[in-house]
Amino acid sequence: MGPVAGTGVSRGMVDMAPEVVPPRADAGRSRACFMTSERLGFGTWTTDDDALATAIWGDPEVTRLSGGPFTPVQVRTRLEAEISNLLHHGIQYWPLFRRDTGAPVGCCGLQPRDPAAGVLELGYHLRREAWGQGYATEAGRAVIAWAAARGVPALFAGHHPQNHASGRTLRKLGFTYTHDEHYPPTGLLEPCYLLRLTDEGG
Repeated sequence: MGPVAGTGVSRGMVDMAPEVVPPRADAGRSRACFMTSERLGFGTWTTDDDALATAIWGDPEVTRLSGGPFTPVQVRTRLEAEISNLLHHGIQYWPLFRRDTGAPVGCCGLQPRDPAAGVLELGYHLRREAWGQGYATEAGRAVIAWAAARGVPALFAGHHPQNHASGRTLRKLGFTYTHDEHYPPTGLLEPCYLLRLTDEGG
């Protein structure tokens, strides 16, 4: 929860690791991306991405409703966690780049939620200069399609109770409110949502 909105290891998730491919011819100066949407390219985090990570998770405005502000050590820990998620689960909150300029936009992706049931959590963080341009919805749709193509039965998401924009985005993406849940980083009860992708989602 938190960003818009886990732990655990699932063998099935490891097989979902994205194949990083060179940028398409129209991808501008963006770095190698494994997936694209109309305006965005999805990359993967590396150990050299401290500056890129700091521009997202080190910005107190970006993380204000998800437990921030975060220290440089906490940002580095988050970066390492994303890299670990890709290694062990085949997923992460993938870094986003504009396809026309290569400019970083933020991150959007998945993390484990209920490995036994195959349920993943969708979340995103956008840099301040990327707010209000529809990137969250566009990136979310691409991630949902990616998960559906791999047979993921359902996606979970949650958001800070004051983050009404994220609630609207989740409903636009097809999520349905299910319950409120305590989110330790903020200490608050946060609204939670579910999007069923297959009939086996429960």
